[in-house]
Amino acid sequence: MLDRNSIAAIALTAALSFAIGGAAAQDPSKYPDLKGQWSRAGSDQDVQWDPSKPAGRAQQPPLTPEYKTIWDATLARQASGQPQPVTCIPPGMPRSMVAYEPFEVIVLPDTTYVMLSYMSEFRRIFTDGRKWPDDIEPSYAGYSIGKWVDENGDGKFDVLEVETRGLKGGRTFDTSGIPMHEDAETVVKERIYLDKADARVLHDEVMVTDHALTRPWMVMRSYNRDRKGEWTEIVCSEDNRQVAIGKEYYAVGDDGYLKPTRKDQPAPDLKYFKPR
Repeated sequence: MLDRNSIAAIALTAALSFAIGGAAAQDPSKYPDLKGQWSRAGSDQDVQWDPSKPAGRAQQPPLTPEYKTIWDATLARQASGQPQPVTCIPPGMPRSMVAYEPFEVIVLPDTTYVMLSYMSEFRRIFTDGRKWPDDIEPSYAGYSIGKWVDENGDGKFDVLEVETRGLKGGRTFDTSGIPMHEDAETVVKERIYLDKADARVLHDEVMVTDHALTRPWMVMRSYNRDRKGEWTEIVCSEDNRQVAIGKEYYAVGDDGYLKPTRKDQPAPDLKYFKPR
Protein backbone atom coordinates (compact mmCIF):
# COMPACT_ATOMS: atom_id res chain seq x y z
CA MET A 1 0.00 0.00 0.00
CA LEU A 2 1.30 3.46 -0.88
CA ASP A 3 1.92 5.84 2.00
CA ARG A 4 1.00 9.53 1.98
CA ASN A 5 4.46 10.61 0.86
CA SER A 6 4.36 8.28 -2.16
CA ILE A 7 0.91 9.49 -3.14
CA ALA A 8 2.04 13.12 -2.85
CA ALA A 9 5.13 12.41 -4.97
CA ILE A 10 3.03 10.77 -7.68
CA ALA A 11 0.58 13.68 -7.67
CA LEU A 12 3.40 16.22 -7.91
CA THR A 13 5.01 14.34 -10.80
CA ALA A 14 1.69 14.22 -12.64
CA ALA A 15 1.11 17.93 -12.09
CA LEU A 16 4.59 18.80 -13.37
CA SER A 17 4.12 16.59 -16.41
CA PHE A 18 0.82 18.29 -17.17
CA ALA A 19 2.34 21.75 -16.73
CA ILE A 20 5.29 20.97 -18.98
CA GLY A 21 3.02 19.42 -21.60
CA GLY A 22 0.68 22.39 -21.43
CA ALA A 23 3.56 24.82 -21.80
CA ALA A 24 4.77 22.95 -24.85
CA ALA A 25 1.29 23.00 -26.36
CA GLN A 26 1.00 26.74 -25.67
CA ASP A 27 4.45 27.91 -26.67
CA PRO A 28 4.70 31.68 -25.99
CA SER A 29 6.96 32.08 -29.04
CA LYS A 30 3.96 31.25 -31.24
CA TYR A 31 2.29 34.55 -30.33
CA PRO A 32 3.17 37.96 -31.82
CA ASP A 33 5.15 40.44 -29.74
CA LEU A 34 2.61 43.13 -28.81
CA LYS A 35 4.55 44.57 -25.87
CA GLY A 36 4.84 48.31 -25.42
CA GLN A 37 2.58 51.32 -25.38
CA TRP A 38 0.14 51.72 -28.29
CA SER A 39 -1.20 55.15 -29.32
CA ARG A 40 -3.66 55.91 -32.10
CA ALA A 41 -2.10 56.89 -35.40
CA GLY A 42 -2.66 60.42 -36.72
CA SER A 43 -2.93 63.70 -34.86
CA ASP A 44 -4.38 64.35 -31.42
CA GLN A 45 -7.51 65.68 -33.14
CA ASP A 46 -8.23 62.46 -35.06
CA VAL A 47 -10.87 61.05 -32.73
CA GLN A 48 -13.56 60.39 -35.36
CA TRP A 49 -14.68 56.78 -35.72
CA ASP A 50 -13.50 56.27 -39.32
CA PRO A 51 -9.97 57.76 -39.40
CA SER A 52 -9.93 57.66 -43.22
CA LYS A 53 -12.63 60.39 -43.38
CA PRO A 54 -12.97 63.84 -41.80
CA ALA A 55 -15.04 64.19 -38.64
CA GLY A 56 -18.73 65.10 -38.60
CA ARG A 57 -21.06 64.56 -41.54
CA ALA A 58 -18.15 63.50 -43.75
CA GLN A 59 -18.07 60.25 -41.77
CA GLN A 60 -21.18 59.20 -43.73
CA PRO A 61 -22.28 56.54 -41.25
CA PRO A 62 -24.85 54.12 -42.72
CA LEU A 63 -27.56 55.14 -40.22
CA THR A 64 -31.23 54.27 -40.51
CA PRO A 65 -33.54 57.30 -41.05
CA GLU A 66 -34.58 57.21 -37.38
CA TYR A 67 -31.03 57.30 -36.06
CA LYS A 68 -29.87 59.80 -38.67
CA THR A 69 -32.50 62.17 -37.28
CA ILE A 70 -31.08 61.64 -33.80
CA TRP A 71 -27.55 62.38 -35.04
CA ASP A 72 -28.70 65.45 -36.98
CA ALA A 73 -30.17 66.86 -33.76
CA THR A 74 -26.91 66.21 -31.91
CA LEU A 75 -24.88 67.94 -34.62
CA ALA A 76 -27.27 70.91 -34.54
CA ARG A 77 -26.78 71.29 -30.78
CA GLN A 78 -23.02 71.19 -31.21
CA ALA A 79 -23.17 73.76 -34.02
CA SER A 80 -25.16 76.10 -31.77
CA GLY A 81 -22.26 76.18 -29.36
CA GLN A 82 -23.77 73.88 -26.75
CA PRO A 83 -20.87 71.90 -25.26
CA GLN A 84 -20.84 68.15 -25.23
CA PRO A 85 -21.75 66.87 -21.76
CA VAL A 86 -18.86 65.23 -19.93
CA THR A 87 -20.39 62.28 -18.09
CA CYS A 88 -17.20 60.36 -17.22
CA ILE A 89 -18.94 57.19 -18.35
CA PRO A 90 -16.60 54.80 -20.23
CA PRO A 91 -16.94 55.04 -24.03
CA GLY A 92 -17.50 51.29 -24.28
CA MET A 93 -16.86 49.13 -27.32
CA PRO A 94 -16.17 49.77 -30.11
CA ARG A 95 -15.48 53.45 -29.33
CA SER A 96 -12.89 52.40 -26.74
CA MET A 97 -10.60 51.47 -29.63
CA VAL A 98 -10.46 55.10 -30.76
CA ALA A 99 -7.80 55.08 -28.01
CA TYR A 100 -8.10 58.60 -26.62
CA GLU A 101 -5.11 57.69 -24.47
CA PRO A 102 -2.48 54.93 -24.97
CA PHE A 103 -3.23 51.30 -24.23
CA GLU A 104 -1.34 48.09 -23.52
CA VAL A 105 -1.88 44.57 -24.84
CA ILE A 106 -0.99 41.58 -22.66
CA VAL A 107 -1.04 38.22 -24.44
CA LEU A 108 -1.51 34.99 -22.47
CA PRO A 109 -2.44 31.62 -23.98
CA ASP A 110 -6.01 31.61 -22.65
CA THR A 111 -6.77 35.36 -22.54
CA THR A 112 -5.56 38.53 -24.21
CA TYR A 113 -5.98 41.68 -22.14
CA VAL A 114 -6.35 45.20 -23.55
CA MET A 115 -5.71 47.78 -20.83
CA LEU A 116 -6.84 51.27 -21.89
CA SER A 117 -5.60 54.31 -19.98
CA TYR A 118 -8.67 56.40 -20.78
CA MET A 119 -11.40 55.80 -18.18
CA SER A 120 -9.37 52.78 -16.99
CA GLU A 121 -11.28 50.48 -19.34
CA PHE A 122 -10.22 46.85 -19.33
CA ARG A 123 -10.96 44.30 -22.04
CA ARG A 124 -10.69 40.54 -21.61
CA ILE A 125 -10.57 38.57 -24.86
CA PHE A 126 -10.97 34.88 -24.06
CA THR A 127 -8.98 32.61 -26.40
CA ASP A 128 -9.45 29.34 -24.51
CA GLY A 129 -12.02 27.91 -26.93
CA ARG A 130 -15.04 28.60 -24.75
CA LYS A 131 -18.58 28.88 -26.12
CA TRP A 132 -20.85 31.87 -25.72
CA PRO A 133 -22.61 31.86 -22.34
CA ASP A 134 -26.40 31.60 -22.32
CA ASP A 135 -26.71 34.84 -20.38
CA ILE A 136 -24.32 37.82 -20.61
CA GLU A 137 -24.46 40.69 -18.15
CA PRO A 138 -24.27 43.84 -20.34
CA SER A 139 -21.17 45.97 -19.81
CA TYR A 140 -19.34 48.81 -21.52
CA ALA A 141 -16.45 46.58 -22.60
CA GLY A 142 -18.76 43.70 -23.48
CA TYR A 143 -17.94 39.98 -23.54
CA SER A 144 -15.23 39.06 -26.05
CA ILE A 145 -14.22 35.68 -27.46
CA GLY A 146 -11.20 35.49 -29.71
CA LYS A 147 -9.21 33.04 -31.80
CA TRP A 148 -5.56 33.20 -32.83
CA VAL A 149 -4.95 32.44 -36.51
CA ASP A 150 -1.78 31.40 -38.35
CA GLU A 151 -2.56 32.90 -41.75
CA ASN A 152 0.73 32.29 -43.53
CA GLY A 153 1.29 28.76 -42.21
CA ASP A 154 4.68 29.42 -40.61
CA GLY A 155 3.70 27.94 -37.24
CA LYS A 156 3.20 31.33 -35.59
CA PHE A 157 0.01 33.27 -34.98
CA ASP A 158 -0.46 36.43 -37.06
CA VAL A 159 -4.03 37.56 -36.41
CA LEU A 160 -6.35 37.72 -33.42
CA GLU A 161 -9.97 37.44 -34.54
CA VAL A 162 -12.39 38.77 -31.92
CA GLU A 163 -16.16 38.95 -31.53
CA THR A 164 -17.71 41.10 -28.81
CA ARG A 165 -21.31 40.93 -27.62
CA GLY A 166 -23.17 41.84 -24.44
CA LEU A 167 -22.71 45.61 -24.74
CA LYS A 168 -24.80 48.21 -22.99
CA GLY A 169 -27.19 50.14 -25.24
CA GLY A 170 -27.29 53.82 -26.01
CA ARG A 171 -23.60 54.34 -26.83
CA THR A 172 -22.03 56.41 -29.60
CA PHE A 173 -19.27 55.73 -32.13
CA ASP A 174 -17.35 58.95 -31.46
CA THR A 175 -17.50 62.46 -29.99
CA SER A 176 -19.75 63.71 -32.80
CA GLY A 177 -22.47 61.54 -31.28
CA ILE A 178 -23.02 59.00 -34.09
CA PRO A 179 -25.61 56.90 -32.24
CA MET A 180 -25.84 53.19 -31.63
CA HIS A 181 -29.12 51.40 -30.99
CA GLU A 182 -30.68 51.26 -27.56
CA ASP A 183 -31.47 47.54 -27.84
CA ALA A 184 -27.93 46.50 -26.81
CA GLU A 185 -27.71 43.91 -29.60
CA THR A 186 -24.52 45.34 -31.10
CA VAL A 187 -21.97 42.82 -32.40
CA VAL A 188 -18.37 43.95 -32.93
CA LYS A 189 -15.94 41.83 -34.93
CA GLU A 190 -12.22 42.64 -35.07
CA ARG A 191 -9.08 41.42 -36.81
CA ILE A 192 -6.04 42.61 -34.86
CA TYR A 193 -2.56 42.19 -36.34
CA LEU A 194 0.86 43.78 -36.72
CA ASP A 195 1.70 45.54 -39.95
CA LYS A 196 3.63 43.13 -42.20
CA ALA A 197 6.20 45.77 -43.15
CA ASP A 198 6.52 47.57 -39.81
CA ALA A 199 6.08 45.83 -36.45
CA ARG A 200 5.82 49.24 -34.81
CA VAL A 201 2.30 49.56 -36.25
CA LEU A 202 -0.77 47.62 -35.07
CA HIS A 203 -3.95 47.38 -37.13
CA ASP A 204 -7.50 46.72 -35.96
CA GLU A 205 -10.10 45.99 -38.65
CA VAL A 206 -13.42 46.65 -36.93
CA MET A 207 -16.84 45.67 -38.27
CA VAL A 208 -19.90 46.79 -36.30
CA THR A 209 -23.35 45.31 -36.79
CA ASP A 210 -26.02 47.37 -35.05
CA HIS A 211 -29.74 47.99 -35.56
CA ALA A 212 -29.07 51.74 -35.86
CA LEU A 213 -27.19 50.92 -39.10
CA THR A 214 -28.54 49.87 -42.48
CA ARG A 215 -25.53 47.59 -42.99
CA PRO A 216 -22.40 46.54 -41.09
CA TRP A 217 -19.90 49.40 -40.80
CA MET A 218 -16.25 48.48 -41.27
CA VAL A 219 -13.30 50.75 -40.52
CA MET A 220 -9.55 50.31 -40.08
CA ARG A 221 -7.93 51.77 -36.99
CA SER A 222 -4.16 51.80 -36.53
CA TYR A 223 -1.79 52.43 -33.63
CA ASN A 224 1.90 53.24 -33.22
CA ARG A 225 4.15 51.49 -30.70
CA ASP A 226 6.44 53.10 -28.12
CA ARG A 227 8.34 50.42 -26.22
CA LYS A 228 9.49 52.90 -23.56
CA GLY A 229 6.36 55.02 -23.26
CA GLU A 230 5.50 56.40 -19.83
CA TRP A 231 2.07 55.78 -18.35
CA THR A 232 -0.07 58.48 -16.78
CA GLU A 233 -3.25 58.16 -14.73
CA ILE A 234 -6.42 59.51 -16.36
CA VAL A 235 -9.23 60.19 -13.85
CA CYS A 236 -12.09 61.86 -15.70
CA SER A 237 -14.17 62.84 -12.66
CA GLU A 238 -11.25 64.62 -10.97
CA ASP A 239 -11.47 67.73 -13.18
CA ASN A 240 -15.04 67.38 -14.48
CA ARG A 241 -16.84 70.70 -13.96
CA GLN A 242 -20.21 69.55 -15.28
CA VAL A 243 -23.24 68.45 -13.29
CA ALA A 244 -26.23 66.51 -14.63
CA ILE A 245 -29.56 67.54 -13.09
CA GLY A 246 -32.51 65.77 -14.64
CA LYS A 247 -31.97 65.88 -18.40
CA GLU A 248 -29.89 69.06 -18.30
CA TYR A 249 -26.16 69.58 -17.91
CA TYR A 250 -24.83 72.60 -16.04
CA ALA A 251 -21.32 73.84 -15.42
CA VAL A 252 -19.72 74.62 -12.07
CA GLY A 253 -18.03 78.03 -12.19
CA ASP A 254 -14.80 79.01 -10.48
CA ASP A 255 -16.91 80.55 -7.71
CA GLY A 256 -18.56 77.20 -7.03
CA TYR A 257 -21.99 78.17 -8.38
CA LEU A 258 -23.94 76.51 -11.18
CA LYS A 259 -24.04 78.29 -14.52
CA PRO A 260 -25.78 77.48 -17.82
CA THR A 261 -24.07 75.62 -20.62
CA ARG A 262 -26.28 77.00 -23.41
CA LYS A 263 -28.33 80.06 -24.22
CA ASP A 264 -31.77 80.27 -22.56
CA GLN A 265 -31.13 77.11 -20.55
CA PRO A 266 -33.74 76.75 -17.80
CA ALA A 267 -32.58 76.79 -14.18
CA PRO A 268 -32.72 73.46 -12.34
CA ASP A 269 -35.91 72.60 -10.46
CA LEU A 270 -35.37 73.33 -6.76
CA LYS A 271 -38.59 71.74 -5.54
CA TYR A 272 -36.85 69.95 -2.69
CA PHE A 273 -35.43 73.25 -1.44
CA LYS A 274 -38.74 75.13 -1.28
CA PRO A 275 -40.06 76.02 2.19
CA ARG A 276 -42.62 73.58 3.46
